[in-house]
Amino acid sequence: MTISHLLETFEDFGSVTATGQSSDDKRTDHELAVYERGYKAGWDDATTAAEKSSAALSEHFAQNVSDLSFTYHEAYTAVLRSLEPLVRQLIETTLPDLAIAGLGQTLAAEVTKIARAHAGSQVTINCHSSKRAMLQAALPTDLSLDLSLLADASLSPDQVFMRFGGVEREIDITRFATQSKNLIHNFFEDIKREPNNG
Repeated sequence: MTISHLLETFEDFGSVTATGQSSDDKRTDHELAVYERGYKAGWDDATTAAEKSSAALSEHFAQNVSDLSFTYHEAYTAVLRSLEPLVRQLIETTLPDLAIAGLGQTLAAEVTKIARAHAGSQVTINCHSSKRAMLQAALPTDLSLDLSLLADASLSPDQVFMRFGGVEREIDITRFATQSKNLIHNFFEDIKREPNNG
């Protein structure tokens, strides 16, 4: 068996066909067309791969952002839940004492507000007898009001009633403390009800 079928033949070298092109020109045109098709196919494949890669990267990025968001909300909720006992204990322990200590300041602020709006009015203040001396010391003395501070056994130590010009106002520190505790309680209950997926 010969190897002639493996070797290129040059029999038609330089021969011209009926169209006026030599076989070499045809071969060159054919090779150029094949090259162009291959180049175009490669370019199309590269473009498709780049688009797929870009889409995959965008999807991966979106997933990472979603995971980070989930992780943040999960951590935020966990921190709030872990702080709940501390905050509740802090509120239970300090709020009543702070509120009672602030009763005099609250009363002084209200009386000053009344003095500005109703100069010369008579103001009657009713309070529990155990708080009378403390409130008397807390009241401003340089106001143009006729102040009467009366003890009232029907009031709790955390309550004060003020009457002036047909208007009544109540300062109830216990109610304020209870409302504050309820707000804190409701906040933590809402946190517990939130889903863990952020």
